[in-house]
Amino acid sequence: MKLKRIIVAALFVVFIIIAAPAQDMAGQMPPIPVDQDVRIGRLDNGLTYYIRHNEYPAGVANFYIAQRVGSINEDDNQRGLAHFLEHMAFNGSEHFAGNGIIDYTRSLGVQFGRNLNAYTSTDETVYNINDVPMTRQAVLDSCLLILKDWSNGLLLEADEIDKERGVIHEEWRLWSSAGQRMIERALPALYPGSKYGQRMPIGLMEIVDNFEPQALRDYYHKWYRPDNQAIIVVGAVDVDYVEQKIIELFSGIVVPADAAQVIDEPVPDNEEAIYVVEKDPEMSYSVIYIFIKSDVMPREMKSTMTYLVEEYVEDVIASMLNTRLSEIVQLPDCPFLGAGSDYDSYIMSKTKDAFCLTGYAKDGQELETLEALYKELRRVSLYGFTATEYERAKADYLSALEKAYTNRDKTENEAYGRSYCSNYINGDPIPSIADKYQIMQMIAPNLPVEIINMTAQQSFIDTDENLVVINFTKEEDGKTYITPEQMSQAIANARAAEVDGYVDNVKDEPLISELPAKGSIVSETINETLGYKELTLSNGARVILKQTDFKDDEVQMNAYAMGGKSLYGPEDFSNLKVMDIAVEYSGLGNFNHTELGKALAGKVVGVSAQFGNTQTSLIGQSTPKDLETMLQLTHLYFTNISKDEASYTNIMNSVRMMLRQNAMSPESAFSDSLNVTQFCHNPRISPLTEADVDKVDYERTLQIATELLDNAGAFTFVFVGNFDEALLRDYLCTYIASLPNTGAAREAKDVATYAQGEVTNSFTRAMETPKAMVADSWYSDAPYTLENAILADAVGQILSMYYLRTIREDAGAAYTVGASGSAYRVIDREQVILQAYCPMDPDKAELAISLLHKGIADAAEQTDAEDLQKVKEYMLKQADEDARKNDHWLNVIKEYLQYGVDLQTDYKSTVSGLTAERVSLFIKDTLLKDGNLIEIIMLPE
Repeated sequence: MKLKRIIVAALFVVFIIIAAPAQDMAGQMPPIPVDQDVRIGRLDNGLTYYIRHNEYPAGVANFYIAQRVGSINEDDNQRGLAHFLEHMAFNGSEHFAGNGIIDYTRSLGVQFGRNLNAYTSTDETVYNINDVPMTRQAVLDSCLLILKDWSNGLLLEADEIDKERGVIHEEWRLWSSAGQRMIERALPALYPGSKYGQRMPIGLMEIVDNFEPQALRDYYHKWYRPDNQAIIVVGAVDVDYVEQKIIELFSGIVVPADAAQVIDEPVPDNEEAIYVVEKDPEMSYSVIYIFIKSDVMPREMKSTMTYLVEEYVEDVIASMLNTRLSEIVQLPDCPFLGAGSDYDSYIMSKTKDAFCLTGYAKDGQELETLEALYKELRRVSLYGFTATEYERAKADYLSALEKAYTNRDKTENEAYGRSYCSNYINGDPIPSIADKYQIMQMIAPNLPVEIINMTAQQSFIDTDENLVVINFTKEEDGKTYITPEQMSQAIANARAAEVDGYVDNVKDEPLISELPAKGSIVSETINETLGYKELTLSNGARVILKQTDFKDDEVQMNAYAMGGKSLYGPEDFSNLKVMDIAVEYSGLGNFNHTELGKALAGKVVGVSAQFGNTQTSLIGQSTPKDLETMLQLTHLYFTNISKDEASYTNIMNSVRMMLRQNAMSPESAFSDSLNVTQFCHNPRISPLTEADVDKVDYERTLQIATELLDNAGAFTFVFVGNFDEALLRDYLCTYIASLPNTGAAREAKDVATYAQGEVTNSFTRAMETPKAMVADSWYSDAPYTLENAILADAVGQILSMYYLRTIREDAGAAYTVGASGSAYRVIDREQVILQAYCPMDPDKAELAISLLHKGIADAAEQTDAEDLQKVKEYMLKQADEDARKNDHWLNVIKEYLQYGVDLQTDYKSTVSGLTAERVSLFIKDTLLKDGNLIEIIMLPE
């Protein structure tokens, strides 16, 4: 507990400095105040509840039941049943038979998988019903009744259990990957003497496939009890009423006198280092993990200021080390492609924390990566961090905190709900945002870098005690793998090596050293319908201003112009494919990529370039106080994208690593097949390959980007958010109106090539875990209108419900399946498209595919009116939520300006007017009229 002693001492120092007269400095640490706006109570049977009134989003509420049990509570013959039980919570309960919970909540506009969901981990299980419209009291009562059924009213019927076995098996298959398989095999070695080594939540498929229903009921009745549960309600609710309803519903549940108690599973310390090497044929790169285990903070200490100080100190240490690693990785002799660090739980255990350092090794340089990473820990331990590093990390922390504080009245229900879950399960504190802001505004500025360095030195103790090192790598014939003995020697080499202190190179100059000559605003109009102002600048640029109060801390920008990559020919195809990422990792003005990151410390701002086939865009976001910086960055993109060879080389090495991994991944092979089939092997649109990367000319790539950004006068700049209009107008004149107008706007070409008719690409692939996937795309030419966009969206949702019922629930052929529909326009081409995707049981592939086809055929003949009504409820509810989001309005305005389509004004009336007959007619006479169906099927060899 050395780390905790340093932090306790640091906290005493802080409170002496700020002279907190009310605290007994010789006594206990001062407590963290609990947010007064949440009501917390506990029933006699042990049930805890949290209730908070909140109006963001407006008019809705979230409901949760958090359980302090998970897979760690399973017996050996129950492995997988905690997770299985989570699934069964949606398959029949005392008051909601069969799929009643899913059906009822859908009638409220609550979407299964999105708003209605759950998760199971080793130590906890949490269910949620989110974004429920509080239109009437009966809705609130029913949601609480669902929580009551989850608590102790699940039916767990044998036939429903048998139907769900296949779904669970397909979930296991879906998530089975190289990383998942390696961590499962490694867990026993990583957790010697602890159940954590045998308790992956997905469990064992031989148990999932064969357990007797009574075994699941036994687990449920043993662990799902009020004394292990918390009810959480956040949103537009009457707190007093909800409290009385919880007391009424849950007080009668009796906890047996001899009920089994939840006892934390310990993770023993290891006196000797643990070294683990695991390999998999579908792994294409080699990764090194260094863990330094530490004790978790006792639950009783988490309610004191000690917790906030430790959280802050760990945050800035990881931030500073990550910045160093991002610089090191650009050195030509660096043995790794990327690296990062953080403090968190030790892998998947609640009872042991760890500092983790991760490095992605270059080919054959695993040991060199391990040695280099450990040297960096020693550098920190020996010399600490510099004052300038700490000032930047502290500024970033305080800026993020200020952003949350500024937007405290717009904190979403989900943020509160999840924090109360963590408070119940782990004891994490729940101060108000205002209290945390005020506390940390006192603490952070008074914690000197020396305290940070003392903590870092205690974190990185140079010993084998609690040291864990892992290498995950590719398995292939003839390969020589590193050994634990070699890993131990690499650590010994790092400990013996001479290391120097870090030198922090900082460029102390403004982003733009010489301001350009100001332009002006020459005209202005108002769009009353969508509520924005349109300005014309002296250089011809068009600017849209829509001021909102949706979030106090947010301004979003989208600047776009026609042109894009379609203007360049085959000789540049490879350059065009990497252009976005090459520009992202270049410099701006006099700053290289690393220097720019340092220069922006303490600011919450970002601008990135996106180069499409027909458009070039700049996407920006900032807080109101960083608005000028966003405009400065925008100006630099137009005037001075600068070459940064080291940063570019490093990111291209990382891209190569990603491409090699993709080549090993069945999912990536499937995605690539979909792309090349749908777009007729068009080389302009085909997926990026290593051969492409080898052909890239960095200078030529930047030249193209500069050309596409050389005419600011052809751009439209859309700003949405909470900005000071007078200030923004001044910044526009300084940084945007001053940009060049080089002439007429560029033309754009539609370069997409779509397959016509019915095209099937069915192939097999060797896989470690046999997987089957199918994707169907139906599309036709049709006008891009509000009605067609709504109809396409509704069809996708209706078919998703059909597919979940038939393919997942009835046939047990898939874990997830869904469809989505949209309408769009590119230049003069207008289309509607419906896409369905299904990872499926290879043994039931034929059945799943037939049900995909049957679903759309049946809907074309007769759409289910009840399903449509549920979809309409969701779309109307979502429309109200979207109308309070800046990014929604950014898209609405852009679509209106480009294509004259208003996706906002008549949206709700159009949705309300949908009929089952109109939807079927749309499918038959619009979506399917051209007879285009692209089907991709992947089966295991």
